Amino acid sequence: MSELREVIERQFKAHGLLSDAENENLSPETPVAEAVASSTEEKTACTPPEYPEEFASEFKNLPQKWQDFLCEREAENKKQITEYQAKLDAYNVVETLFGNRRDRLAQKGIKTFSQWLQGLAWLDAEMDARPAETLAAIAVVYGVDLRAAQQAQPAINPAIMARVCQLERNYNDLTSYLREMQNRNFNNTLNAFGRQTDREGNLLHPHFEQVKASICDLLKSGAVADIEAAYQSALWLNPSVRKELVQKQIDSEAKAAETAKKAVFALKGKAEKPERELTLRETIAKNMAKYVD
Repeated sequence: MSELREVIERQFKAHGLLSDAENENLSPETPVAEAVASSTEEKTACTPPEYPEEFASEFKNLPQKWQDFLCEREAENKKQITEYQAKLDAYNVVETLFGNRRDRLAQKGIKTFSQWLQGLAWLDAEMDARPAETLAAIAVVYGVDLRAAQQAQPAINPAIMARVCQLERNYNDLTSYLREMQNRNFNNTLNAFGRQTDREGNLLHPHFEQVKASICDLLKSGAVADIEAAYQSALWLNPSVRKELVQKQIDSEAKAAETAKKAVFALKGKAEKPERELTLRETIAKNMAKYVD
């Protein structure tokens, strides 16, 4: 039973379901009640190490619920850092694999890790959709005679096959992680754009939530260069927002016209009479008066 318990605890710990402290507290020699009491004491007495000394000294003066909240948040941050570090370690392994092939791949026009990864992903998709045609094309590229390859070949070493399968799983995990990170960065940038305000605290893009989906579609399609251009285009693609903007423009122009109309009135509140157009007789008399004088 002790061996089975150790196996289960290792699996829980590997998947982040059991921390090192919990693993020690829940050992076969420690009762469950004592482990819970010990965990409670540690939680109450903890002091987040990231705090400066002058703040950490006041930590114990906080209400208990705030101490618990800060300790839980600190533990969650540490857990997330550990998870990201594990993913970065996996990324570094693949980056090392690419580095060992960098010179040879550069001769084929592949100069970055992203190009290599995209090429592998494309090859995987082609193998899944058209395996026979893809294998034939690969054989041509590498100069392999498929007729000779059809002859009896020695069996593949099981250890090599297991290693290939493991590498394929690692590659799939890394591809999913990179895609997740890319989507997360995109969403963070998009949401930060929607929260931008001016000096008075007014939103710079008040219709962001209404046109957010259209912004994403425009950016992913490559139809626009940046988020600002996507936002302006999305405003006019949305019928309700477009109607609102047009109405605001009409109201603004009407207000400007009313302001200009009021400006022509005299200071006493009476409108200035425009100069009357002279008749032909009056025009001749006016011009002759210049010469008579």
